[in-house]
Amino acid sequence: MASNSSPGQSDFLFEMHDEQTKPVDHQQQGDAKPKVEYDFIRNAQGELISGGVTGIVELLENGTVLKAPYPGLDMDLHIQDIAKEADIYRRIGPHKRLIQMLDHSEEGLVLEYMKNGDLKTYLQSHSPIPIDLKLKWAYQVAEAVDLLHRNGVIHCDIKPRNLLLDTSFDIKIIDFSGSSLDGSRPTSGESTRFYLPRHWKDPSTVTTDLFALGSTIYEILYGTCPYRDIASDEVERLYKQHEFPDVSDEPWGQIIRRCWLSQFDSAADLQSAIWDIANFGS
Repeated sequence: MASNSSPGQSDFLFEMHDEQTKPVDHQQQGDAKPKVEYDFIRNAQGELISGGVTGIVELLENGTVLKAPYPGLDMDLHIQDIAKEADIYRRIGPHKRLIQMLDHSEEGLVLEYMKNGDLKTYLQSHSPIPIDLKLKWAYQVAEAVDLLHRNGVIHCDIKPRNLLLDTSFDIKIIDFSGSSLDGSRPTSGESTRFYLPRHWKDPSTVTTDLFALGSTIYEILYGTCPYRDIASDEVERLYKQHEFPDVSDEPWGQIIRRCWLSQFDSAADLQSAIWDIANFGS
């Protein structure tokens, strides 16, 4: 909700619902968002378009996006998380699987805007989607995750909502403010259907990202998240017993299951497996 006054000149009361990280995930039905409310007064810079655990995302009048830290008692921590995200963009540099970081200050990150939005919303609002396009997305997500891992980044929250589509409907991975950089402790985590069962003190690793990648590819190819209609507590129990949705009906099912069973050593290996099934080169 944006004020009717000119951007940057007015205050507004901001209420937001967004996904929580795994340790406090109380989601009960499918991938609907659990209700998390933030109420505060802040200066509006543009049109509110999104937000997460760390920051508010606004579309500015000049067509760029501002990711600003939440104000309040934890604002210093949010500023640190956004600074870490900026460090990740700087370390990796420009890449076709990343959006462009245009600026960074304590005000937040200025990023390029992807008008086609996030992949989850696109999957929900468009049907049918050609299988060739879905397989391309699966390959590109694996490519993006491999890029992060090769640069010392564990994403820690891979899911379709953290994947954007550019004007050519190619994938861009986003939201590194809660990620682990060079083994640092992450400040975000996967929601239940993307979460590799483990002790809560265990670190996030390549393997935990690849598990989430398996659930992401499942959602891309099947159009819905794993076990959408089952309560999260039951999903967690099933995952612990290695009881996953049946994916044996399609040739890519083995790839998804191997992600869930931690049978890939790297996202690059997963890329190769997707390439072989999709026959992109034929």
